[in-house]
Amino acid sequence: MKEASGRRRTVRISDVAAAAGVSKTLVSYALNNRPGVREETRERIVEKARELGWTPSLPARALSVSRAYAIGLVFEKSPEALASDQYYTSLMAGLQSVLANERYSLVTEVVESTEAEREAYLRLAQDGRVDGMVIVDLRQDDPRFALVREAGLAFVSLGWPPERTTMPVLVYDESEAITDVVRHLVDLGHRRVAQVVGPQTNAPARLRRELYQKRFREHGIDASRWIESDYTAAGGRAATAALLDGDRRPTAIVYSNDLMAVAGMSAAFSRGLRVPTDISIVGWDDITISQYLHPALSTVTQHPFDDGKVAATLLLEAIGGREFVEPVWMPNPRFVPRESSGPASA
Repeated sequence: MKEASGRRRTVRISDVAAAAGVSKTLVSYALNNRPGVREETRERIVEKARELGWTPSLPARALSVSRAYAIGLVFEKSPEALASDQYYTSLMAGLQSVLANERYSLVTEVVESTEAEREAYLRLAQDGRVDGMVIVDLRQDDPRFALVREAGLAFVSLGWPPERTTMPVLVYDESEAITDVVRHLVDLGHRRVAQVVGPQTNAPARLRRELYQKRFREHGIDASRWIESDYTAAGGRAATAALLDGDRRPTAIVYSNDLMAVAGMSAAFSRGLRVPTDISIVGWDDITISQYLHPALSTVTQHPFDDGKVAATLLLEAIGGREFVEPVWMPNPRFVPRESSGPASA
């Protein structure tokens, strides 16, 4: 490899990792003939190293297994939104429960723009502060995967990445839970249904909204009424107010998280409406308080603590050189009907 000046530049492990589409740790394992690397992958890495003109450096070899003993997690959201989101606090608790036992740290950053997120990823990678990243809130054509690949970092993805990878990927299927929610509301006689959804730049939020719409249409129900919000209580209350104060008030509202649903119940109560007599409410997440509300919230339960534990375990294995050829399927979300959903009002 040559610099713009024409001088030959030293080829680094990170250059080989980027060219081969693997982590720096895996390149180190392959070039040092350490166990844990599939033979075809080792051959591909060695071939890329040869093409780039890589030669071993004695100081670099001595440091080839040095680590930061930390993994990174960057959130693109406001600190206030993160603080009130029990899903992510539970996810981080699950991550930490594994990392602490392995003497690893969790380095988190909270940013409020895509550019700031990119800078955070580059800073963590270039400063050598982390050995891998946990990637959440996937987006369409998500640029973060290219960033970690170019940096030669291991990662774990919570959701389907935009391209095939040998890194761990955690997935689950929401379709059964959504089908159960829709059948529940249809059986209760609801025909005017609306959604309060998460940011539609978020791929899982968009897919959830679209799947709800598809299932409602299968029952002949117009599912075109939805309002985009931001997963916060304030956003959920404002979106609910717009639906309740508009024409043809819905008899049921489905929310993309429990926090917005709880705030939606508050908006309904402030207008003299009874839940579920006048309007039914269904959430998503099953946060701790959901079952203790009056009425108790019908919702979809998830497993963020377990997701965090499995994500941390597999990421540490990836940092150690393990390759993953198939996604890891987690338990599917499950609908839990409670008192906030009832027969449709006239």
